[in-house]
Order: sequence, then C-alpha cells, then structure tokens
Amino acid sequence: MEMREAFYRVFTDDPVNWVKWAVVFAILIGGYVIAIPLYGKVSYRLSWARKRDIARERGHVIRATLMKKHCSGDLAHYDWNAVYRYTAENGEEKKYRAFFKHPATPPRILNLYYVDSPKRLFSYEEYHYENHKGIILLPLILLPWILALAAMWILQIPLPG
Repeated sequence: MEMREAFYRVFTDDPVNWVKWAVVFAILIGGYVIAIPLYGKVSYRLSWARKRDIARERGHVIRATLMKKHCSGDLAHYDWNAVYRYTAENGEEKKYRAFFKHPATPPRILNLYYVDSPKRLFSYEEYHYENHKGIILLPLILLPWILALAAMWILQIPLPG
C-alpha cells in the first residue's frame, strides 16, 4: 500500500474531512498548551512543598535532632527509618519518626513543619507517597485527548475501518 492510499484510507479523499481532522489536531495541541501549565499549578497546590512554604511563612518550623537510625532493604539500596528528638512549644521533649527512601539518608538536623497545629508535624525531606495527586491529575493528563475526542464527535468525523 502506498503512502497516498494509506492517507486516503484514514482521512478519506474529502477536503472537508481534512479540515475537520486539522481542527481536531489543533484542539489536541491546544489542549496540551492548556494542560501543561495547569498540571504544574495543580501539582504544586497539592504538594508537600506548598504546605512547607505556608508553614515557613507563618514561622511554624521546629528543628529536630537525630537520635537513632536503622536501615532496611538490599545492600547499597537501603531505606532508612530514623527517630528524631525535638522540643515542643510547652518545653516537653518529643520524638518524631521519619522514613527515608533510597537514595536519601537521614540528615542530622531535620526541619519539622506544621500548618495549623503543632500536633500535626511533617517534614519535607522524608519520603512521601503522594497518591492523592494521581486521582486529581489523571483527568488533567487526559484532558487534551478528551477534548480531541469530543471535537471528533461534535464534527462527526467518520472513523476509518
């Protein structure tokens, strides 16, 4: 099969249909122009970095010192569990447990943050599994294709086959 025959088989030989396909491809590219910056903004809004930035602005930072650490996992690919000690606002000594996934290792000093309550501490340096972001970001990743399929349906483009 020649290239021309394959082209006509997919896009037909009707110039109006070619214009419809050009519109669909323009919408697909435009969808990426919209989705990529939107993805970055939404990803940051849902990230631990944003929470850390809010806590820093409010001055909600506590320094914790490494007490002990132990490794687990395969040789040269260790994951680390660490225990840190910090002083709470009321002067009481408390412990914070952190997990560091390979290749990160526990630092001697760990900054702990809180947004509203010092009872809900978190650290930015330790490992966080951000599965909550996937549920919201998946539609953004698929947005250009959804828009292109909607354009195909609205323009009633005949599919090859």
